[in-house]
Amino acid sequence: MSKMIEIGVCGAHMQGLPLNHQLVNLEATFLKACKTAVGYRLFNVPEKNPPRPGMLKDASSPYALELEVWQMPLENFGAFMVQIASPLCIGTVVLEDGSLVYGFLCEGDALKGAKEISELGGWRNYLTCKD
Repeated sequence: MSKMIEIGVCGAHMQGLPLNHQLVNLEATFLKACKTAVGYRLFNVPEKNPPRPGMLKDASSPYALELEVWQMPLENFGAFMVQIASPLCIGTVVLEDGSLVYGFLCEGDALKGAKEISELGGWRNYLTCKD
């Protein structure tokens, strides 16, 4: 049996959204929907197609954000990583229960002037509100 890696996704890779196929095609399986620990901010990343958010760790933030945790065979993780373009990156994300997963984060410089959407609690809520 292959080793697995857990990945937290907070935007276009979530179930039913435009980039979810990248996970599914690499044999990832959905584990759970949950939230980050308090201390994250979410932005609409400018000029991304399809649109997607950028999550930033910020200890002063009062927000916990919705995300999904998926697991993927470790040997497929490199193929997943090469599909992730700057300013998005993978880092360590703290979940509401204190556990850690690898997850999408965003380079801070790319968020200067970007619309903050943290108060909505997650990407799906933003997509619902903006329509």
